[in-house]
Amino acid sequence: MVASVKMVSVILDNFPKYRKLFDKIKQTFGVYIAPVSGMFVREIHLKWAAATVARSEYGPIAKIAHSLEVIGHLDIGEKGIRQLILPHFCEGKGPKDLNEVPFMTVESELDGGQSGYIVVWNSHPLSIAAIRFSNIHILPPYTYGGEGINLTVRGVPSGISQFLKTCRELLPPDFVKVVEIGDNESLIESILTPRQMKCVKIAASSGYYDHPKQIKLRELSELMKIPRSTLQEHLNRAELAMMKWSSEQIDSE
Repeated sequence: MVASVKMVSVILDNFPKYRKLFDKIKQTFGVYIAPVSGMFVREIHLKWAAATVARSEYGPIAKIAHSLEVIGHLDIGEKGIRQLILPHFCEGKGPKDLNEVPFMTVESELDGGQSGYIVVWNSHPLSIAAIRFSNIHILPPYTYGGEGINLTVRGVPSGISQFLKTCRELLPPDFVKVVEIGDNESLIESILTPRQMKCVKIAASSGYYDHPKQIKLRELSELMKIPRSTLQEHLNRAELAMMKWSSEQIDSE
């Protein structure tokens, strides 16, 4: 299963112009290392409009920042979560103003404020609710602030359902999109043929997709004991299939 994840990442990492697609694929496939093979995963995209945020407990943030982009979770506790944030402040506002929000405490400004990143302790009930569910994962980056809230959550169906129920009790979202996804093996198999999968796996493990390449196409074809033209065709078709699939995922959002 892990090999399939690496396979996808390696393929896409060789196409700089598809960096956005690579990031999308890496994010999508990365979380499938954890679930048991064969288990279906559910993903939900939640959005709260700016007007909804303004009327909620997040209202004070709307007056301070257009958006707070959560890059990662530094620590998770029973009473809150420590977030690494890239803020986009309203004119005349700054990190210290966030301390006026009842459930937020700015703990530090990285690099003395030069980098723009800040570390914030967030104890909002919605944040606490999210960390109480052990079978879901909140996917950074996500944003909240004056422009609204955008959140993506992935996990087993029962956990997702409970989290969505909690959200509707605390702050009903304006938009919910639910996506059912199988495990990474079944997903990869639906995109590539068995022969393509084998060729790409061997190519990746042999260093064909490294920079610089650790093995040439001719050497790889000799290793696999198939004609170079045939191997090239399998690899090209696999790469094109992954590009097409990833593009469709972005277009569907």
